[in-house]
Amino acid sequence: MAAAPLPSIGTRISLQDSLGTIRYTGPIDGTNGLWLGVEWDDPVRGKHDGVKDGKRYFDCLVSGAGSFIRPTAHLDYGRSFLTALVDKYVDLPQGFAGNEFVVLGSSKGAIQVEAVNMDKIRGKFSDLERLREVSLDRERVARADESGSVKERCLNLRAVDLSFSLVPSWDVIALIASELPFLERLVLNNNRFQPFSTSDLNTQLFQRLTELQLSGTLMSWQAMLDVIARMPALKHLEMGYNRLSTLDSDQSGGPEGTGLELINFDSNQLSHWDGICHSLRSMKQLERVILSGNTFSIIPSAEEMGHSIESLPWRFLSLSSTRISSWASVDALSAWCPRLEGLSLYGTPLVDNPENARVWRQVAVARLPSLRILDGAPVSARQRSDAELFYISMVARIEYKSEEERYRAHPRWNVLCQKYGTTAEALPAAPKGETLSSRLIRAARLISGSTPPTNAASFPAPTTTRVLPTMPLRLVRLKLLKVLKAPRGVTAELWKRMADDSFSRIGDSDGSDDAREIEWWVDDGDEVVVCVL
Repeated sequence: MAAAPLPSIGTRISLQDSLGTIRYTGPIDGTNGLWLGVEWDDPVRGKHDGVKDGKRYFDCLVSGAGSFIRPTAHLDYGRSFLTALVDKYVDLPQGFAGNEFVVLGSSKGAIQVEAVNMDKIRGKFSDLERLREVSLDRERVARADESGSVKERCLNLRAVDLSFSLVPSWDVIALIASELPFLERLVLNNNRFQPFSTSDLNTQLFQRLTELQLSGTLMSWQAMLDVIARMPALKHLEMGYNRLSTLDSDQSGGPEGTGLELINFDSNQLSHWDGICHSLRSMKQLERVILSGNTFSIIPSAEEMGHSIESLPWRFLSLSSTRISSWASVDALSAWCPRLEGLSLYGTPLVDNPENARVWRQVAVARLPSLRILDGAPVSARQRSDAELFYISMVARIEYKSEEERYRAHPRWNVLCQKYGTTAEALPAAPKGETLSSRLIRAARLISGSTPPTNAASFPAPTTTRVLPTMPLRLVRLKLLKVLKAPRGVTAELWKRMADDSFSRIGDSDGSDDAREIEWWVDDGDEVVVCVL
């Protein structure tokens, strides 16, 4: 019997639930027989970079992700799109007229429920024309089907998830898309694709596509640009976890005329803010940019750049878990993003700095005049006024050699003084420890349970803390959990201690009051009990 032919380079495989890509086929010096060189999607599965005894047989996108294996019948090369779809979504009628018991999948056989008219339900789901969204995540899809077969059975699909698949190339994705004329959302996370084999592929294949997810694909920025050039209606693009260190491309500033409104670069390795902005500057419709988890630490000012800054249209920006550590970077945002309305700074050294723990929110609001949402909490007109007055008071008490030096450190200083009709000399010195940040909660206690105990003697010792009266309840709760060193991931309810030692709940338990300011419930000096659930 003739040996089975070796798979071609670029073929996707699955072996014991590990996904990989064939990078080499053939002999290895010093051994007998033929081998397959595989780059595994999970680098932990690999053993080397495609080098054996000093000789390179193939390259890996990720260091250490390669290994050699023998061709074996245990290798899974996947199945067609329609086969996977039918297998997952079509449960054929079983001819049983009565009620059946169904095991809940998440219960591991522990929970059974009685299902009425299961055959009728099966019949409805077997009609694939009813489907609008399908998830074939980890369903081993590797190839398209015979022309017309998918369109005939599930013409109306709007959203398809092919994450963790065995699809080898964008050509196969295009063949699948050609059968789905109403496709609007395509999720392709954690795949490895060879590029399109031709540059003149008909853009009609992706004419309606508005959302594309390519996280964990290790695609370069240039490869991504080549792909979205075929997607004229694209609005939403995700490129997280792709190990991107730069956004270099042949198209300086990105593709002209793109309608992208949101790009997600979460958890890449982008290290230069100005390089990011340079690569995205021609995307005139771009409003939301997610840069959380990247490695840049500085947002340079025009002075640091040595030239004027071309402003960007971005209105919402996430910088959470980046390395931003200075207020100068926050000030620079006003020049880069003059329309900025929403910002996330959670998890940055700037916010985590103990010196900023009590004041960072007020200072950020005061420094960014257009900000309406900070770390998910709205900034009301009252909160802005409080923050700006506090900021003026804080800056006025810092000694500078000259007013010019004060202005360089705080670019909004003159504007805010004019807004509130004051100067540094006109501001009275506050008593020690009495600033706007020292108002409200004086003592807080942490207990276990959903309600405070009736025996006050059993309470732990109080911890003194302070919050602004305009701080939203949600942020107060998070701050108290942090101050009281509560375990990570717990939820809590707040209670105010009344004069007769009874307790009144702060906010509704369903979270509907989370955006309301804390002064709605708490007065200066009140004691709050934090009940950890």
